[in-house]
Amino acid sequence: MVFVRRLGRIWHVVRSFGAYPGETEVHRGKRQIVVGYFFFGGLVRIPFAAGEFGAGTPWAGAVDVGAVLVAVVALGALRIRPDWFTWIVNAGLFFSLAEVLAATIIAGGLIPSSLVIAFGMIAVVGAVIVFDTWAALAWYLAFLLTLALAVILPGVIPPIHVVETSAANIAFTIFGVTIFVFAAMSYFVRQRDRLQTESDGILHNILPDEIARRLKASQTMIADDYASASVLFADVVDFTPMSAEMSPPELVGLLNAVFTTFDGFVSELDLEKIKTVGDAYMVAAGVPRERPDHAHAIADLALRIRDCVETTTFAGHRISVRIGINSGPVVAGIVGTHKFAYDLWGDVVNIASRMESEGVPGSIQVSPATYELIRDRYVCEPRGSVRIKGKGDMNTFILASKRGEH
Repeated sequence: MVFVRRLGRIWHVVRSFGAYPGETEVHRGKRQIVVGYFFFGGLVRIPFAAGEFGAGTPWAGAVDVGAVLVAVVALGALRIRPDWFTWIVNAGLFFSLAEVLAATIIAGGLIPSSLVIAFGMIAVVGAVIVFDTWAALAWYLAFLLTLALAVILPGVIPPIHVVETSAANIAFTIFGVTIFVFAAMSYFVRQRDRLQTESDGILHNILPDEIARRLKASQTMIADDYASASVLFADVVDFTPMSAEMSPPELVGLLNAVFTTFDGFVSELDLEKIKTVGDAYMVAAGVPRERPDHAHAIADLALRIRDCVETTTFAGHRISVRIGINSGPVVAGIVGTHKFAYDLWGDVVNIASRMESEGVPGSIQVSPATYELIRDRYVCEPRGSVRIKGKGDMNTFILASKRGEH
């Protein structure tokens, strides 16, 4: 146990070899695989070398010693020159082919060497992991050349040390190669699953779950009609002059604090955030999942936002918002082929936006359509006639509270 703990501490230090500032997660994973191959591969070869020398087979032991030296030099080079990563990996792959060819020649052929040439596939699999398919193809051709030399050269060069081949030795070679290939394939599967999970998570954060599933099923255009839904717009009052006095990080920090709080309310009420545009925040209820209480749900959200803004300081700033709500039929979906965004279209959306822009700071202005849907459970005060661009005069209402609340 003491040895294992010490080895773990050493590995914790060694796995940072070759790291550099700004290293990507993908490169970090590949680099640590390479470092692990040299570190543990070189460590394992030490007892093998001792065993070969003890058994009176110094040539075979010399090959193992060579593997240890290559591992030490490679790790040292990675430690000193991280920018040599590609050259170091290629040198290691070349040595893996040279090593199995030398072992084959020393033993006198493929069978006498217990098919040790099969370990040359490490170069191919390593190239796939660290580089790309084309590099792996080049190293596969190099492996085939090595295999051809392993067939030809033992007939030209006399064997230096012939050992008795056994089924157990051949089985050990096959076992070692398959273990390495299995480990490599497991790495690729884990990477694929991790990347798939991350990409799915990003997609589902951008789009509603139902829409994301349909989009992944190769449905390129999505447009759904909803007979009745509610739309809310919220906008920070006097944001432009406020932003002129703030640095970019402060500005983004403020919006992030405000919209993150709003996002929490949206999630709790099971609504659908559509988008933010500058300091404007857009939410819908009744899409993409129809719900009969969409107007009530969006009214609850508006009251939460209003009450929160009145009592909360965001990133050191006090703000005021205008909120507008409208209800009615909308079209919702995705168009285009790049930078997908779930959006709403229709006159209902335009009027909801006007309810906000023509609203009163610190208040919630609702259209007549929304008022008719929520009047039974919410207190709404008539504001009177308001001129709405493109619609003329409209009698709007100010949402004050739920009935029974003071």
